[in-house]
Amino acid sequence: MPIFRVDNEFKQYEKNPFNNDEPYNDDWILIKLIDKADDFQMMTTGGKSQIFRFIITKEAKCWQYRIQDFIQYETSYGKNIILAIDADDLNGSQLEYRGHKYNDCFLRDYEERILVHTTTIENYNKIITSKALKSWNTLKSENSDWEESPIGAMIGDPVNYSNYIMFGTGGYYQEIITSSKQKGYIEMNVDCVYTAGARFYFSAERIAQDGLLIRDGVHLKVKGKLSLSNYLLWTATSNVLGISEQTTPRIFAETSDRMFTEKFGISLEDTSY
Repeated sequence: MPIFRVDNEFKQYEKNPFNNDEPYNDDWILIKLIDKADDFQMMTTGGKSQIFRFIITKEAKCWQYRIQDFIQYETSYGKNIILAIDADDLNGSQLEYRGHKYNDCFLRDYEERILVHTTTIENYNKIITSKALKSWNTLKSENSDWEESPIGAMIGDPVNYSNYIMFGTGGYYQEIITSSKQKGYIEMNVDCVYTAGARFYFSAERIAQDGLLIRDGVHLKVKGKLSLSNYLLWTATSNVLGISEQTTPRIFAETSDRMFTEKFGISLEDTSY
C-alpha cells in the first residue's frame, strides 16, 4: 500500500492532502517522530474526527525499531501510511532494523521479559473458566451479547486492534484501562477509587518463541487467543495481595508488581506511554 513521507512539522490531521482534502477514513494512519516532548515519550491520538496517529520521540527506547514495526504492522492491514519523519531518521531506522520483522520469534535485547494484562473481576472468572485470554473480537464472535464496543473505541483506536490481546510491561497503564472501563469514560487519575480485578503476568520469551508476539510500534500483543497454561506465571488479585478490592490503580499496580518481583526476582519497568 502507498507510503507518503512528509516532514515532521506536518499537521494536516482532518483533511487528507493526498486525497483531494477529503476527510480521512480508517484506511489512513500516521506516525510522527519528534526529538522530544515535555510530558511523554510516546502517545497515540486522533482516530475519530482526525487521522489516528502515533507520535514518538527520540527519547523512547529503540525508537528506530518502533518506527519499522509500525510500518510493517500497518502495511499488513493494507493501510495508507503517512510518515512524518525526516529522511535521515527514516533511513537510519531502516539500517538499525535490518534482519528484523514485526513478529520476530524472539525477544529483542531491549524488550521486557514479562508481559502484563489486567481485567475486571467479572472477566477474570470467565478467563479462568476458559483457561485462555481472548481478544475482544474473539469474545464477540463467541457471544453476540458481549460488550457493545471495546474500550479502545473511546480513544479512537484502529478497528483492527480489537483482533488482539493487548499487554503492558509494568506500571499503571493497564489499571487505567480497567478503571476507565468500569466508569464508562477515560479516567487517567491513578489515585481514584476503582474495583480491582486481576493482573496476569506472562512470559514474554515463551510467547515470542512460539511465534505469537506481535509488535505494532505502540503495543506488544497477541492475536485471537492465548492459553494460560503455556504462558502464565502468576496472577494478582486483591485477595492474593491482602488488600481491599476497593483500591486505586496506583496501589494495585505497585503492590502487584512488588509482590511479583519478590516472588520471581524480576523487576518490572513501566513502559506505558
